[in-house]
Amino acid sequence: MELDELKAKWAEHDRKLDLSIRLNRQLVHETYARRARFALCRLAVMLAAGSLFMLAIVVFLGGFIARTWGMPRFTVPAVLLDIGAIAALAALIAQIVLALNIDYNQPVAVIQKRLETLRKLRIRYTQAICFTGALTWAPIFIVLMKTFLGVDAYRVFGTTWIVVNVAAGLAVLAIAVWLARIIGPRLHNSQAGRRFLRDLAGYNLNAAAGFMAKLEEFEEEPPV
Repeated sequence: MELDELKAKWAEHDRKLDLSIRLNRQLVHETYARRARFALCRLAVMLAAGSLFMLAIVVFLGGFIARTWGMPRFTVPAVLLDIGAIAALAALIAQIVLALNIDYNQPVAVIQKRLETLRKLRIRYTQAICFTGALTWAPIFIVLMKTFLGVDAYRVFGTTWIVVNVAAGLAVLAIAVWLARIIGPRLHNSQAGRRFLRDLAGYNLNAAAGFMAKLEEFEEEPPV
């Protein structure tokens, strides 16, 4: 076999090997991207269910406001709750949009940045729900007592009782914010804390981030 013919065969062999490697890398990329997309679709379905529930609350509160219009002791708590429910609904929709509008043909780093944005939004949403729960239970109690029992909570328990409990809720919220400022940096700086924040963000989002991390590790490996 002549030298030129041998060189041509080696060049053809290298071309086929390079094509095979690129096809394998593309297959791995598509596999992990598909798994991440499926995880985020599950998350979007869960968020959509939450959005429907929150929409029902918004409609219910709107009807309650219409029925009690002209009675501020009922209307004001319901309006505050309705504003909170609308804000929660908007946050849920924003999370759905982020989860379903990721272009998996982009570089892994760009996808990971989008996932990190979604993770932060979910954590802040969860924190907001927990914090506002300390403030909204009194308005919720007033609305539910009026709706299902036809009872005026102000007359049964007294305005002072409600004001005291609202003040207690504010105190609890202030303590929670203070603790968050102290504990927050430690959570971000410790492995256990970061794991807790990932768990707070949700299983499906963690799964999608995990698939992207594996894909990043694979793409960083030099071709053989």
